[in-house]
Amino acid sequence: MEAYIAKYGYIGIFIGTFLEGETTVLLGGIFSKLGYININRVVLWAFMGTFAGDCTFFFLGRTFGRKQIGKYEFLSSKVPLANKIIQKYGNFIIFILRFLVGIRAVVLLLLGCTDMKKSKFILFSVLNSILWSIIVSFIGYLFANVVYVFVHDIKKYEELIIPIILVSVTIFILVYRRIMKEKEKSYGD
Repeated sequence: MEAYIAKYGYIGIFIGTFLEGETTVLLGGIFSKLGYININRVVLWAFMGTFAGDCTFFFLGRTFGRKQIGKYEFLSSKVPLANKIIQKYGNFIIFILRFLVGIRAVVLLLLGCTDMKKSKFILFSVLNSILWSIIVSFIGYLFANVVYVFVHDIKKYEELIIPIILVSVTIFILVYRRIMKEKEKSYGD
């Protein structure tokens, strides 16, 4: 397992953060504390994936516009909520995008359809991506410290601890997403 994580961990972080990313970055932080991968590289790959995802969705919106979004039910169903959020938060929306579970891509596509300058979007996205990557990576890293407090020789117990960590982080993410979806529903009403 150690070799697999060391070999494919960074690519997994990049792909995961390109799409949404919380789980993969938290796990990256945990695995870096366990010695499988490097925390600085976790932050770097999380930043690159996050920034690449943001730019991809923004420029898809810029290129293809709202007509294309309307063709897909899974996107168009989230458009009213995304529009309300963009209207309410304006430029600040780029900073809160990371916490909009499930509609980040739609909001980015819609931002691409607005008059927002490319340079402004890129600047805010770089700052947001750096900050988010550092914070979430180190939350995972610090979460692994909790494991160290309770287990002195972690290598001896890694076959048990790694699944427990994976399940714990997954439960945390699912609860977090559930809370955010409830907030989105209440905001959308």
